[in-house]
Amino acid sequence: MDILQKAEHFFQSNGRDIDRAIFHHHFGDLDQAGLLAVLGRYQNEDGGFWGLEVDIAAPESNPFATELALHLCLQANVPGGHPLLQKTALYLENTQSEDGDWHFSDAIYQADLAPWFQGWRWPTLNPACTTAGLLRELGLGSERLHQRVEQLFQQMANVADLTSDQFYAVRPYAFYFLPEWDHPQRPFYLSGLVWWLIRQHVDGKLSDSGHFFEYVRRPQTAVGRQLPSDILETRLSALASEQMADGGWPSPYGDGWRGWITAQNLVTLRLFGRI
Repeated sequence: MDILQKAEHFFQSNGRDIDRAIFHHHFGDLDQAGLLAVLGRYQNEDGGFWGLEVDIAAPESNPFATELALHLCLQANVPGGHPLLQKTALYLENTQSEDGDWHFSDAIYQADLAPWFQGWRWPTLNPACTTAGLLRELGLGSERLHQRVEQLFQQMANVADLTSDQFYAVRPYAFYFLPEWDHPQRPFYLSGLVWWLIRQHVDGKLSDSGHFFEYVRRPQTAVGRQLPSDILETRLSALASEQMADGGWPSPYGDGWRGWITAQNLVTLRLFGRI
């Protein structure tokens, strides 16, 4: 079986409804309305999302699940004026702290929560800059919202983050500057991101290629255009080869992530012309 046939077999008995919906939207006959109908099951009345972030069990809205919803909508070319996204944008306007970040509500700590989230320290560039970057790509977010995030960025940005081997330390810079927008430090941080990816590739420190492409996203991004073609081709071949016998991709986290990771890797392979 080819990559898609194997993946379809995987999704027959694996993944959450949202993971299967992503797959069938991008590779089947599920239209955008059908995808958003499934996504809407994870949206609360306040406009935020729950449940998309596997490691946060509370049914109340949280910023990390909301960020994943924005990412899904961006991939599916959902217009910023869609009611679901307008409701989401309002939630983010209403819940942004004055420090520029989005914090957990007290209710999040009352349900199962991964240890790394239990000790999360606020404010931080993740999720502030990651969320703001996705909002910017979707054409959403008020001037006040983005100004608050920028103030936090100027306070907390540290070039040393791009000299470490910590994947999540680099995440805010990738998401904040992948969108095309006018920021005086954007070329500097994008160059740092490109060299960070090159170093991770050469040193073999970023073992799974799904994480590599999370910071490239598409061939047309500034990072996708600057990375050497031989590195991209090598990583794409590695990504395809990481598909397991059951048709899904492995997860460096719990198995609950395998459906999401599989769908994301398939979308990446399609965007880069591999399927």
